[in-house]
Parts: sequence; C-alpha cells; structure tokens
Amino acid sequence: MIPDNFGEFLIAITILAMIPGADTMMVIRNSIRGGFTDGAITSVGICSGLFFHATISGCGLALILYQSAQLYHFIKIIGAFYIVWLGFQNLWDAKKRYSSAKGIEEISARSEKLRITRSLREGVLSNVLNPKTAVFYITFMPQFMSSGSNPITQIFFLTSIHFCISFIWQCLLASIVGKAKEVVSAPKSRSYIEATAGSILIGLGIKLAATE
Repeated sequence: MIPDNFGEFLIAITILAMIPGADTMMVIRNSIRGGFTDGAITSVGICSGLFFHATISGCGLALILYQSAQLYHFIKIIGAFYIVWLGFQNLWDAKKRYSSAKGIEEISARSEKLRITRSLREGVLSNVLNPKTAVFYITFMPQFMSSGSNPITQIFFLTSIHFCISFIWQCLLASIVGKAKEVVSAPKSRSYIEATAGSILIGLGIKLAATE
C-alpha cells in the first residue's frame, strides 16, 4: 500500500498543507472567534472533507468534474459565495464586538456547544465546496498510486496521511491564534483582527470565483 515514492509524497503534501488558503483563513477566523477548541473543531471538519474528495476521486467522478468546465464553474461559484458569506459574517461579528464590551466569559455552555457544531459544519462545507481540492486529488494523488493495487484503498491511505498532516498544522495555527487572542483580549482589538480575517476571506472568495 505504501508507494515507493512515499518520502516525496510526505514532503509535497506537507508543503501544500502549509500554503495559506481558504482553509487556513477559516481556522484562523474561528480560532479568533472561540479559541483553540473552535479552530481545532474547524480543522476536523476541513480535514474530514478530504475524504469526500477522495471518494469521488476514487470513483472517477472527479474526472468528470475536471473535464466539465461548466460543472467546475458552477461548484466554484457556490464555494466562493460561501466563503464570501463567511467573510461578511465575520465583519458583522467584528462590528458587534466593537460596540459591545461583553467578554467571552458571558457565553453560556449551550452557546459553546452550538459554536462547536457550527465550526464543524463551516469546516466541512469550506472544503467540500472547493472544486480545486477535487481537481487536486485527481491530478496529484495518482502520481503516488500503484496500478497494481486497489485505487480506493490507496487513495484513502494517502488521504489519511493528508488528514493527519493538515490537522496537525492547522491545530498549531489554532493554538498560536488562541494564545494571541488571550493576550489581545480587548473587544475593540479583537474586532480589528476579526475584521481583517473577514476581509481576507472575502478576498479569497472573490479570487476563487474569478480564477479560470
């Protein structure tokens, strides 16, 4: 199951996991909102979405997506709209935080549970609705798969490695942002950070929609 060029795969997938993108900003955004737990749960959702792409890639559906410009464009617009919507939501939260002196201590246990559920959903949708990930899987993964083995088994093995590396990296980011959030705990300061994250998300969504 382990490919001969497994070392090259580890290096490539680690570098790709660390390249900033929509997933990175999603983790940073939610870590600002709710600390390490919020960011880590978001990462679980994002990384779980990788198995969705692994499934459709293994079944050959990603090849259809890769060959159909109209289908790719349609899914790309949906994903871009979702990312932009999250960015505007972050700007709205920043505006409310700026005008309010309420701290995170006042949030109830029920609200915490709802926030975690929301973060998981946001992470999954952010990844699943990104057609670039599907195209990446159909073009990148076959380079490390052997023709003599079951393609489904191989791609799920490689995806599990991708999951672990991305999760570790994103949790590291969540930890850094979470600690920084504790230092910069003033509502107005946090509102500036949230507004910046929201603006970047909107920019990423627009860039995704505009990319051919």
